[in-house]
Amino acid sequence: MPTSAAQAQDGTGAIIDTVIIGRQDVFPESAAAGNFIYRLGNGLHGTTQPWVIRRELLLGPGTPYDSLLAAESERNLRRLGLFRRVRVDSTRVDGKLALDVRTRDAWSLQPRITGRVAADGTLTGTLGVTEVNLAGSGNSMRVWYVRETDRDGMDLRLTSNRLASTRLAANATWRNLSDRDVVAWRLSNPFRALSDRSAFYYEGRDFRGRIPQYVRHNPDSLQTIEWRRRAHIHRLTGAIAPIANPRKFLRIGATLEIRHEEHLRIEHPGVNLDSLDATVPDSVYGLIGVYAEWRRARFERVQRFNGFSEEDQDLSDRVYLSVKLAHERLGYRSTGIGTRLLLSSGRRAGPAILKGALDGGGLFNSAGLDSGYVFGTGTAAVRETERNTTFLQASAGVQESPRPGSEHDIGFQILPRLWGPHAFVGTRTVRATLEHRSYLVDNFYNLFGLGVGAFVDYGGAWYPDQDSRLGGNIGVTVFGGSPLSSFAQVTNLNVGYRFGGGIGESERSRWAFSAGGGLRF
Repeated sequence: MPTSAAQAQDGTGAIIDTVIIGRQDVFPESAAAGNFIYRLGNGLHGTTQPWVIRRELLLGPGTPYDSLLAAESERNLRRLGLFRRVRVDSTRVDGKLALDVRTRDAWSLQPRITGRVAADGTLTGTLGVTEVNLAGSGNSMRVWYVRETDRDGMDLRLTSNRLASTRLAANATWRNLSDRDVVAWRLSNPFRALSDRSAFYYEGRDFRGRIPQYVRHNPDSLQTIEWRRRAHIHRLTGAIAPIANPRKFLRIGATLEIRHEEHLRIEHPGVNLDSLDATVPDSVYGLIGVYAEWRRARFERVQRFNGFSEEDQDLSDRVYLSVKLAHERLGYRSTGIGTRLLLSSGRRAGPAILKGALDGGGLFNSAGLDSGYVFGTGTAAVRETERNTTFLQASAGVQESPRPGSEHDIGFQILPRLWGPHAFVGTRTVRATLEHRSYLVDNFYNLFGLGVGAFVDYGGAWYPDQDSRLGGNIGVTVFGGSPLSSFAQVTNLNVGYRFGGGIGESERSRWAFSAGGGLRF
């Protein structure tokens, strides 16, 4: 068949003769030549090995060039988190078609010193180091000390994107915190491309520790219910894709899950929790389930959106449906059916990017709905100029009989940002934000970027037997980020005025500030 003019222009359909991989270190050679700090940085960093790049490409010598596969190869490389810039395109060398792959490494040895300060003075954060590209191999390791709202301790993780150069991926995490000990592991042969036909996943998790459940009756009354939880979970999933191409796919899978789990409510906070292990009865039960996922791919490559780095905004049309069976013969007290439906989509409309998602699920037995949830969110991002973006995001959710500790718990790290931890708690929630960001400087001395913005947040959470409690804040923000990073996010310093919500004794001042990681849209 004759090749169209568009195909001829981008090489689509022509056979690739060779692959050219151009790798660049963190700092450009021209800049490093006259700057000791840049030369030292490049010397300490191991440039990503060519085979790490090559194995993520969906095109190679002897295959027809396809612009969709080239774009997906770019996304695969960016998703590794190793590069600050990636381009995959075609070129001609001596009259032959070549796949031209250009990458610039991100800084991989990342000291992590983060902190968030809530309006009530609560300090959370992380202190440690992450190496996301060990010796240029694409494997990662992290050693963190973390301080969360209710706990602190060590967080250790090892990840291999390609175990021993196979298609297998593996990771292991150990979180040894003051009130819990959590070990998680995963081994998988994942879907690495839209056109992949099969995948499997094995996941395991061991949890031993405390689960706090919060109930807020008024602004100054926060009741804590203590639970002791033990859980050992194994989950095996296999999937096939009867429809799979660079534009869309249909995937069908089955899951087998075995859980050894128990929750024990602590009626007397003064009791030694460790002494209660022997009183927790064993409970072993299983789940079997099936799922189907359909997706029509649509992506937008953007910059100065969630941060200074390039990122891929997923605007795909997606439908995900799963059904799980919890049967008496599998250890449950009664037979039940669990369902989940997730719908999401997005579009570019002129200068705006629009996204929305609706997620709902429930467990049904002979008595009706045993537990369930519905949560929806919508986002509109308007880019007036390359350096100015305005975000509007709103969400709402309802829960019925959630697991202890999984109720909506907002404030501080979840909007509204100038309120303290656990400011709004319940099984009903609404929240919204309007935020404008101006990215002033992208690359100050090749080290960091700086911007300013303004925001209005409003939201709350409550239980069905309570009146709705809502509060908001309006303020300004100064944010920064690194152009050397492969991950698009900023760190904010926020100052503003709070309103609504019934300001209580614990939150006397309506003026407040907070600091920490910026919102991701």
